[in-house]
Amino acid sequence: MAADFETMRGSVFTFLFFASFLHAQDPLPIDPLWKSDAFRKAFTGSYGIDARIEPKVTTEEKSVLDAVAGELANGDRAAAIAKLTASSLLEKSPALLFAVGNLEFEEGKIDEAIGRFDAALKLYPNFRDAHRNLALALVQKNETAKAEPHLTRAIELGAQDGLTLGLLGYVHANAGRGQAALQAYRLAQLTMPSEPQWKLGEAHALLSLDEPKAAASIFGEILEQRPDDAGIWMNQADAFSKLDQPENAIANLELVRRLGKLGPAETISLGHLFLNESLPEAALVCYEGAISAGKPAPLAKALDALEYLALFRRWEEAELIASKISGSESYSGPLGETQNRSRFDRARALLELERGNAEAGAKLVEAILERDPLDALAQILLAQFRVREGKVEEGILLLEQAATQPEHEAEVLRIHGQILVNRGDFKEAVELLERVLELEPEDAGLREYVEAVRDLQ
Repeated sequence: MAADFETMRGSVFTFLFFASFLHAQDPLPIDPLWKSDAFRKAFTGSYGIDARIEPKVTTEEKSVLDAVAGELANGDRAAAIAKLTASSLLEKSPALLFAVGNLEFEEGKIDEAIGRFDAALKLYPNFRDAHRNLALALVQKNETAKAEPHLTRAIELGAQDGLTLGLLGYVHANAGRGQAALQAYRLAQLTMPSEPQWKLGEAHALLSLDEPKAAASIFGEILEQRPDDAGIWMNQADAFSKLDQPENAIANLELVRRLGKLGPAETISLGHLFLNESLPEAALVCYEGAISAGKPAPLAKALDALEYLALFRRWEEAELIASKISGSESYSGPLGETQNRSRFDRARALLELERGNAEAGAKLVEAILERDPLDALAQILLAQFRVREGKVEEGILLLEQAATQPEHEAEVLRIHGQILVNRGDFKEAVELLERVLELEPEDAGLREYVEAVRDLQ
C-alpha cells in the first residue's frame, strides 16, 4: 500500500508542469473594424448635427460646412480640412471642431482628432457624437479606460447605434467584464448586423464566460463566410479544446498550418494536443519546427514543450528538445534570465534523474535555490531528491519552506503525506492528506487513497 518514490515523483510532475497550453483568450482585435464598410457608414453619418441635443449651427458655421461638403463631394479631403482649419470660427465652434476632428481621424491623425473632439466637448459638454468619436479615437490608441466614460455618456445622451455599443463591448472585454461585453456586442448587432467584429466579440465573450459550445457555433457561422481566416480557425480550436474535443481542435490547427498561417507559438500548442492524444512523433515534429524556425517560438513556449514532454515521461524526446533550446542562439539571451533558467534547470534535473544521475540533478536544483532561495518549485523538487537519498527530514524541511507560499500548499501537503505513508506514520499522513482534500474537494482519486491509508491505522 505504501506509496513509492515513483508515485511521489509522478505527483510532482503533474504539479510542476501541467497547464493549459492553447493560447489564452485575448480581447477581440479591433483593427479590422476601421476597414469595414459598416464602420465607414456609421462614422461618416456623424457629420450631421442633431439639433435636439447637440450644438446649434449658426449661419456662418453652416456656410463653412457647406463649403467643406463641396470639397468632400469632389473627393478633396485635404482641401476640406484646410477650409476648416483656416476658418476664424474654428476655435469657438463645437460643430467645426467636430467636423475637422472627423476628417483628421479618417486621415489617420489620431492625436489631432482627439484634441479636436476634446475641445468641442469643452465648449459643449453634451455633444453626444463628439463623446462617441472621441472614445473611438481613444480605442484606436488602445486607451480603452479613457474611452469608457465617453461611450457611457454618449449612451446616456441617447446613442443606440451599433458602433457605440460595439465599442463599449470591446472596452468591457478589455476590462475583463465578460457578461457586460456579451450584452453590448449583442445589442450592437441589432443595428450593425453586417459588422463581423461584433459577432466575433460575442463569441470571445462567450468563451470568457465558459460557454465554449455557443462560441464554437458562432465561430463556425463566421467561417462559412470567411473560410481563409486563420485567426477564427484558431479561435474555434480554443473552443473545441474547452469542450474536450481535441480531434476537432487538431483538425482546425492542422488546416491553419496547411494555409501556412500557423505561427511557431501555436505550432507548439498543436504539439501539446498531439501529445495528449498519444501521438508523440507528431508532437515532436511540431516542437522541433517551432523551435528551429527562422523566428522561433518564444522561449516560454519552448520551455512549455520541454516540460510537457517530461510530464508525459517522453525522456528521449525531452532530451532532444532540451538540446535544441540550449543550442539556440535565439534563446541564449532570454535563457540567462532567472525565471527562464530555473524552468530549464528544473526540467534538466528531472532528465538527470531519469539517467540515474540523481546527484547531478540535485546539484542543478541547488543552483536554482542559490539564485532564488524562495523558488518553491525548486524546494519541492529538491525535497524529493533528498527523500530519494534517504535524507527524509531534510526533505520535509524543504517542503515546509515551500508550503509558506499558499499556491503550493496543496501539493506540498500531498507529497509530505505520501512520505509519511512510506514511513508508516499513517495517522499523521491522514491528517495532512485530509487538509489537501479541504483544498481540493473534487479529487476523487485522493479521497480513495486517504480512505485506504486510514484503513491501515
